[in-house]
Amino acid sequence: MRRTIIYIFMTLPVLLLAQTKDKIKSEYAGYSYELSVESGFGSYWMPDLKNLQDAIITNSEIPILKTTSFPSYFNYSIKYGVFKNNGYAGISGGLMSTGARSSVSDYSGYYATDINCVALHIGYYSRKALANFQLFKLPAEIGYILNGSLLYSFVTLKDNLILYGTDALIDDSYTFNSMGIYTEPVFYATYMFSKYIGIELNAGGALSLSLPLYYKDSRNVVTIYDKNRFANWSGYRLSIGLISRF
Repeated sequence: MRRTIIYIFMTLPVLLLAQTKDKIKSEYAGYSYELSVESGFGSYWMPDLKNLQDAIITNSEIPILKTTSFPSYFNYSIKYGVFKNNGYAGISGGLMSTGARSSVSDYSGYYATDINCVALHIGYYSRKALANFQLFKLPAEIGYILNGSLLYSFVTLKDNLILYGTDALIDDSYTFNSMGIYTEPVFYATYMFSKYIGIELNAGGALSLSLPLYYKDSRNVVTIYDKNRFANWSGYRLSIGLISRF
């Protein structure tokens, strides 16, 4: 009797997993492609560029103050995949942005120095479902998404000075670039409003690794305040969007 009970407890998870896989496969039956478009919110670590902002403030001849420093901000992504191996796999891409500003203003004028950051990533993703179920009589699904992408960053340093009542004006900007790699593993939940379209929620994190920034015109790596500078887009990610399967 004891052996029978042990056998049941050992085999039950295997049977449940097999049934779940069969159910996932049956839920996917009839679909060959998927397309999702999402908008989200994320944090961006940027330790090296935060250090650069501090260096700019310290070395400025004008007593500027830190106004913003790489806050969490919106991002956008798109995925297009084909059904294979009880999941979907294909290409993914996205856009992210954040920045920093240090400034001062009074009756005589206004001065601001900005660090504006934008990044594009494009690569390969794979989606795997962990469970399918019915919610309010409509199909729902939870699982995970893994991706690996190439990352291209644009970092623009901009100085802007205006003196009221005069023609004195400074409006200088320099753009730097860097290449890197990017991954954004997330858990997802989908809820299908109809057979072909639904809503998708994602939550997870991102990791990035980039080469030093180089000046776009000369293609040479540059030192800014005696250091090579790096853009680091790592942080948490939350997003919502529409998904279509057909």
